[in-house]
Amino acid sequence: MTNTREAWSVELLADHADCIDVLADWFEREWEPYYGKQGPGDARAELAARCNRDRLPIGLVAMHGDRVVGTAALGRDATSGLSPSVVGLLVAPDYRRRGVASTLLLGAERLARQLGHDEIYMGTSVLQALLHRNGWQESGDVEFLNHERGKVFMRNLTTSEST
Repeated sequence: MTNTREAWSVELLADHADCIDVLADWFEREWEPYYGKQGPGDARAELAARCNRDRLPIGLVAMHGDRVVGTAALGRDATSGLSPSVVGLLVAPDYRRRGVASTLLLGAERLARQLGHDEIYMGTSVLQALLHRNGWQESGDVEFLNHERGKVFMRNLTTSEST
């Protein structure tokens, strides 16, 4: 899938496993309490586990030429237990507010449809406006592992436009 405004595409992480070290560094910086040296998470192991093509979790990357500019995965949300959920959505700072996150969401929706799912979920405390703009509906509250509170969003894939 190529964005019409800019030259990036959404592809499987399995086809770009060489990006895992870069993405792990991003995760460790962005979510330091969880993925940092003192946290319980292992970003590289989680990203490597997303290198699947036909079973969850499946990682996606947004590419600008040969440079990774964003990532997300379709998997089970550790906090809510909902599946399939969009997890680990992260865009490089230089590419934020340019449609990369929306493109990753559309890629996750397409992938979920291909796998036969009728709904897709995402828990967030910061991306509510993005999800509303992309047609997602609030479906509940969630408390994350860091005790921050957020919202669970749902997208019905049977009534949303095919992309």
